Amino acid sequence: MKTIKLLLLLWIATVNMATAASQSATGKKGVYLSLEDFIGHHVSYEGSKKIILNRFSGASNIRIIENDQAIKLEKDKLFGYRDSDGQDFRFFHNEGYKIIDHAGLFIYTAYASSSVEKGKGWVKKDSYYFSAGGNGTIYPLTIENLKKAFPENLKFHDLLDGLKSEADLAGYDEYRKMVKVNYLYKMSVKAPIE
Repeated sequence: MKTIKLLLLLWIATVNMATAASQSATGKKGVYLSLEDFIGHHVSYEGSKKIILNRFSGASNIRIIENDQAIKLEKDKLFGYRDSDGQDFRFFHNEGYKIIDHAGLFIYTAYASSSVEKGKGWVKKDSYYFSAGGNGTIYPLTIENLKKAFPENLKFHDLLDGLKSEADLAGYDEYRKMVKVNYLYKMSVKAPIE
């Protein structure tokens, strides 16, 4: 009986430590000053009272409230930010793009308005984007745009042509832990086995 109680207490302690660790990791919000900061998981201004992103106004800056003083930073001089849910975003043309994968190409998502043929008005839906590197231009994630971004990589073109639809590009592969297009890209640049 003592062994069971001891095992139960150890299990509860382990669960509590894991929960606390995940909460502290996701609670670490702040600003990425550069691509290197993003790669190194280093956020600045993480202890600030408030970070005002001006997401919906199209403003070119963010404001940070620190020690009861407002600090203004230009979005085009920053890489991006991490929100309190642990989601990473990159600034591009004053907009925030959520980074969903960066194991090869950087893959992003952002809300876009679109009309619906059957229904009323406009709806918001996730649209997918990519860039060839962390500081590269962001383009809509389409087969045509990927081929334009890598005109000499004919193996990549062939792999893209094998997809059933463009929707497959942003599909997440649980086994490989990456977005499908990144798997195809990595396969296209992999040296052939001799």
